[in-house]
This record gives sequence, structure tokens and C-alpha cells, in this order.
Amino acid sequence: MSQEDVEMVSRACEAWARGDLQTWLSALHPEVVWDSSHFAGWEEGAVYRGRNQVRAFLVDDWRAGWHRYDACVEAVAGVGDRVLVLWAQRMVDATGGSPLEVHSAQVCSVRDGLIFRMDNYAHRAEAVQAVGVEE
Repeated sequence: MSQEDVEMVSRACEAWARGDLQTWLSALHPEVVWDSSHFAGWEEGAVYRGRNQVRAFLVDDWRAGWHRYDACVEAVAGVGDRVLVLWAQRMVDATGGSPLEVHSAQVCSVRDGLIFRMDNYAHRAEAVQAVGVEE
């Protein structure tokens, strides 16, 4: 993984975290795959394909469904041919109930200078194992 690709993923994730969704979307390959099947406890467990499906789910449905949403990129590292991203997210649902805090990970693949695949993990250890690194 080139340093340029790692930096591009980092910039895209930081854009998501600060709510700059247009910048985030522009970093996604038109044929991007967003895979939540590795995310234990995720009800949908779905795989979204293409920039339009990913935007429709993550921006229009999921992110818009929270009363409050804050995200923080805790670490980004190139590992082999992929990029590992560690996230902290804090959300409050539409009813204003108790906050939910999630510490998760993403494994991103890059193609043509854009994020082509994002595999999402509820347990960071699983993401670290997926990229072949010992904790």
C-alpha cells in the first residue's frame, strides 16, 4: 500500500468524522463495496455495492437516523495491500435516549486511487487478524 493511498483513506475518514460527506463520497470508487457482514451484532449484516447504494444507506438512512452522531478516527495504518482504520463513534438515537459508544475498525482496499472496499468490524482484534497482523 502506497503512502499516498494511506493518506487518501485517512483524509476520507477524517471527512466522514467531521461531517464533510461530499469529500468522503468523492473518495469512494464508483464500484465501492461496503461490507458489514463482519460486524457482530449489526442487524442488517448487509453488503452495499456502488457509490449510490453506499451513500443511500450510510448518509441518507443510517447517519441521518441519529439525533447526535460523533466520530473520531483513532488510527490509520497501511498494512500490506490494505489500510486499517480504528474508529470511536458516539451516537444518540432519535428519541434522545442513552448514548451508544462504539469502538470499531475498518479494513479498506484501494483501487485507482479511491476506496474500493470497506470491511467493517465490531471487534478490532478481528480486523487486525484480517490484515494478518499480530496484536
